[in-house]
Amino acid sequence: MNEGGSPDGRGTGRGRGVGRGRGQGGGQAAQATGRLFSDILLSPHRVFFTLAGLWAVIALGWWQWGYDLGLPVPSLGTSTLWHAHEMTVGFGGACMAAFFLTAMPNWTGGRRLTGTGLAALAGVWLFARIALALGERLPLGVVLAPGLVFYAVFAGLFARAVWAQGMWQRSFLPFTIALLGLADAAFIASATGWLAWPDPAQSTRILVLFFAVKVSVIAGGMTPAFTANSLRQKGEGPMPRLHPLANRTGLVLLLAALAATLANRWTLGAGLLIAAGLAQLWRMWGWRGLAVRGYAPAAMLHLSFAWLPPGLVLTGLACLFPLPWRESDTIHALMMGAMGGLALSIAARAAARRDGAELRLGPALLIAFGAIWTAALTRLAAPIWFDAYEGLLNLAAGLWCAGWGAFVLGYRPALTGPVPRPVFNADGSGRPGKGPAGQGGTQGAWQ
Repeated sequence: MNEGGSPDGRGTGRGRGVGRGRGQGGGQAAQATGRLFSDILLSPHRVFFTLAGLWAVIALGWWQWGYDLGLPVPSLGTSTLWHAHEMTVGFGGACMAAFFLTAMPNWTGGRRLTGTGLAALAGVWLFARIALALGERLPLGVVLAPGLVFYAVFAGLFARAVWAQGMWQRSFLPFTIALLGLADAAFIASATGWLAWPDPAQSTRILVLFFAVKVSVIAGGMTPAFTANSLRQKGEGPMPRLHPLANRTGLVLLLAALAATLANRWTLGAGLLIAAGLAQLWRMWGWRGLAVRGYAPAAMLHLSFAWLPPGLVLTGLACLFPLPWRESDTIHALMMGAMGGLALSIAARAAARRDGAELRLGPALLIAFGAIWTAALTRLAAPIWFDAYEGLLNLAAGLWCAGWGAFVLGYRPALTGPVPRPVFNADGSGRPGKGPAGQGGTQGAWQ
């Protein structure tokens, strides 16, 4: 997803596949009934963002306060590993499915998953959560199966669309989804003692870095593109400045850090993370975030991406030097701040009221984002004020749960009625806009 919003940087609305995909993905508005349990199945973003929000509250609350409430807390070797898995593959996987499957007609020309098929895939995701919660009481094969099926179907839907539409330049999409499925299985097998390599520490960092790459690519494309759209509509300039070399450098360094982690080269990996964080900071220079500070849908993207550079740098430094933070602390900047913030920012766009060429967010969604962003800040502050450590951890968890609870409430009106077109953007003109510096299109890219 480059500055224009297309996954491979080629723009959208061109080629034989995209036109057909829009036709197949459209027409769902006529099916709207106003009833929750039918309308929620009209688009993947409705189902999976709702599940992600609910699971963000349940999984973290269960892990943080389960023992205090007398509840058995799930474990994958340890309860902390279950927590790490569910906040990445569980929560993050649902967010990824919500966004990718909704955007699939524009990216590949494939038909958007709806109805019974969508309900079945969501059911498999739920079965995976149940299997992981009972992980130490079930055979390994039973624990692995739902997750493998979920990611196999998820990847298969994209692979079928790429094949059918001949859009081979998008073949990295099913490959990426399949990699997450394999990383999921490896994490579970490693945490339960069935796999020696990668070990649980490697598996955790691999999952965190996978989603850091997603933030780098998705938010790194959407943020300057939607900022440019907002400034153009208001007649304000100049446009956000793009740094193609920084884009490429940041991605290469993140992928190299992933490879170093797999090779068990922790010192090298730490150095690459620091360099990757600095490259991401370079990318942000000139994005003009302050110019859209009064327009929440764009400002939220800037604030989410802002967690990526310090999260990467601090994670690298924590591996090399004795800091107040351990890596288990710093990765919360990446997962709570960057990934969690991005997920809510994208989901909120789908629930926003359309006001011509702009999106208007309700108070619940604004409160939700503020709570989640503050939760990440509080979690990073906890190791500094050691005397208040436990209290700050509880506060961070409470803010996270309150934020996602507010999101679910604010998202509820968007679950019924016709699905807006485009889903993730306003389209006041009815014509594709241009990204920063005229690169690609954004209005039609995030259907």
